[in-house]
Amino acid sequence: MSGATSRDATSLSVSVVVPAFNCSSSVERLLESLFAQTYPRKYYEIIFVDDGSTDDTAEIARCALARWDGASRVLRKANGGPASARNVGLRAACTDVIAFIDADCVADADWLEAVVARLTPGAAGVGGPLRSVSPPGWVSGYLDACQFYRQRSRHGIVDYLLTANAVFRREALLRVGGFVEEPGIWAEDADLSFRLKRQGYDLLLAPEGAVTHFGSPRSVRELTRELYRYGFGAAMLSRNWRGRAPLKEFARHGGAAALALLLALRLRRRVGLARAISFWPLITLEHLSFCWGLCLGSVRGASRKGAYQ
Repeated sequence: MSGATSRDATSLSVSVVVPAFNCSSSVERLLESLFAQTYPRKYYEIIFVDDGSTDDTAEIARCALARWDGASRVLRKANGGPASARNVGLRAACTDVIAFIDADCVADADWLEAVVARLTPGAAGVGGPLRSVSPPGWVSGYLDACQFYRQRSRHGIVDYLLTANAVFRREALLRVGGFVEEPGIWAEDADLSFRLKRQGYDLLLAPEGAVTHFGSPRSVRELTRELYRYGFGAAMLSRNWRGRAPLKEFARHGGAAALALLLALRLRRRVGLARAISFWPLITLEHLSFCWGLCLGSVRGASRKGAYQ
């Protein structure tokens, strides 16, 4: 592990890596929140990676960063997806810690300070709380009720971290080769967590240091498309995952689809009985979309494997 673990948490050097694609409407809001961090300014930099945007995302970022007196860089690359953009930021950094946040998010002022402080010896990464904000509606109401955007843990043990709010030791990321770059495939943050855990690293959660996420799906079509892509990515990347074979995930999500009414009823204390029951078909579609992605991803993965043999 890095020798930096013995130093005070607020003196660890941090690179905040922001992958961005066609997000001109949200860039300035995000960067303003990064400028206002309570973490000592001399110990963190902002690396903004424009992933081949076709709008003025990069120019807006440059103008905003020019007004800040901290260390920053804007890097541009051909479009390759968020995993490749994060890897560009990782390779450009020379700091102890890499912090990831998405371009459609806003960080609380204590974000870096609170999350980096939890990076104890032996831990490769820490995830902080996530809030989701979207216009009122059936889909957004469901996502809020079930806390869809959250760090994933089971029985007090972190399953995987979402990179909309996570920090990692740079040394650990380099040891596992960073993010796997599969064009058009999601689930790369889960894949990273599983590979870090296989190397013996711990992943932790921070109770404070929240990030607000503004990019939630607004329609049934957007939600099912997102879950399909997660399922497809899980099937394609599962070769790196111990105990997370596509068949096992299919059984888990297929079972959830079958028990969707019971899962909906578990939300009644938060939203009331009638509204909870209204989420029943949405929960069914959510898990069936994931299963459909798993099926097609498994077929694609098998054909690709055969092509290499």
